[in-house]
Amino acid sequence: MQRAGLCLAIFGALAAVHWGGQTAFSQSTAQSSPPAQRPNVLVVFDDQLRADVCGIYGGRNITTPNIDRLASQGVTFNNAVSICPLCTPYRGMLQTGRYPTHSGLVLNWVEANPRQRCIAHVFRDAGYRTGFIGKWHLAAGRLKKAGKHAVTPEDGQRIEKSQAEYRKENPETEYVPPGPARLGYDHWQAYNFHSTFHNAFYYEDTPQRLIMKSHETDAEMDMAIEFMRKQREAKQPFFLMVAPHPPHPPWKPQDCPAGYLEQIRQDLIWDPNVPQDHRLRQNPLPARCYYAMAKNFDDAFGRLLDSLDKSGLSENTIVVLTADHGDMLGSHGRQNKMVPYREAVNVPCVIRWPGRIRAGQRIDVLVTPMDHFPTLCGLVGLQAPSTCDGVDLSGALLGTRRIDRDAVLMANYVSHWDFFDSGTNWPEWRGVRTERYTYAKWLDGKEELYDNVEDPYQMKNLAESEKDSPVLKRLRVRLAELLADAHDEFLPGTVFADWYDDERNLLKTALGPVER
Repeated sequence: MQRAGLCLAIFGALAAVHWGGQTAFSQSTAQSSPPAQRPNVLVVFDDQLRADVCGIYGGRNITTPNIDRLASQGVTFNNAVSICPLCTPYRGMLQTGRYPTHSGLVLNWVEANPRQRCIAHVFRDAGYRTGFIGKWHLAAGRLKKAGKHAVTPEDGQRIEKSQAEYRKENPETEYVPPGPARLGYDHWQAYNFHSTFHNAFYYEDTPQRLIMKSHETDAEMDMAIEFMRKQREAKQPFFLMVAPHPPHPPWKPQDCPAGYLEQIRQDLIWDPNVPQDHRLRQNPLPARCYYAMAKNFDDAFGRLLDSLDKSGLSENTIVVLTADHGDMLGSHGRQNKMVPYREAVNVPCVIRWPGRIRAGQRIDVLVTPMDHFPTLCGLVGLQAPSTCDGVDLSGALLGTRRIDRDAVLMANYVSHWDFFDSGTNWPEWRGVRTERYTYAKWLDGKEELYDNVEDPYQMKNLAESEKDSPVLKRLRVRLAELLADAHDEFLPGTVFADWYDDERNLLKTALGPVER
């Protein structure tokens, strides 16, 4: 985190994000200029890539020269927070700019509401060619008829049977057909979900399963390079999202790209909050596989940046590099995500726009997945819909406005990432993140408070040692305010079962019934 002086200097130098002023590419310019003159937008968001894997965030087990290169040419957010660290809720926030309680996307394997206005709709309507490559995970897929709960052994048997029956009727369960379910994307080389990294499959505009020619991340970057080449020839601006699945599990040697596991050190450097017995149990293979996939992502991302340079597209392309969430990798004795700790919620976020965004900046302002929609619209001069809950940070990026944001809401809505359950794997919680503090309250009433400056590995719970601290009292109040903004009553995950029908189509959100 940056020093307080630098943060104050940034705050003092910029004007408020919601106040007047023009972006570098104003709305009037966007409306009057031919589409080909508008900047391209490339958003690359990796799956499960935690911030501190990257060199720019202090990574020690691998080097990430290409992510670091992008940072040297753009702005790095020190406080990029995946406020609901789970695949589908993140993707929902990215596409809609809305809280999960407002979009209805509170867990995995549910159908996104095809009637809501999403980021690709806005860019497509402005003359952009919109494209999505990689993991989608905004559809019910193979769990379309699997029911809503997975608590009892009987539930498990029912789920297994229903999936088998559904596959007989729909063998390509992870195909998302053209039309409203693609939320505004025209070019499509994607799949809803799978964890097959070698011979990975994807779909275009028919349910014919297509096989990637190389390891998934490499293949998807190649697809992106080819898409951008065609758009350059067509002289049409593009809005492209690329979403590789690795380094999401599985973490086995056979899942790693060839030649990368051998590059990862045997004696990994562990954070001090990883228990010793956990280090011995996890080392060397699973964590080394994770880092091997992350290293491969950086190399593949470098090829993508090189292609932009060689094609002459770099100068007129906004590039965003981020991730949907991190992974605990043994910290606090935990694996996976869905918890409020820094390893799960801290993600990389770097944005580059040559000549418009000053190179080499680091800023402390909090950024969430919901903010990308209004921010990218703000940069190119388009109007984000009023339904967006995110904040337009374009002024902070361009140095024209100040952003004064004291806190953001964090949440885990269900305790099973695929079903509407409570009290199973990861108990429900809500929390507040500020530039300095992490506060979380669990469904059973337990509280945690960490000073991320003095205690970066979150090993001292101030909610236990300083129960009457002004900070704790203030963040309790702030949590209540943010929950009200999100229309979130902080109830057990079972309540969300009523939001969906038996095929996981959305019926309602915290705002009421949805149009179907």
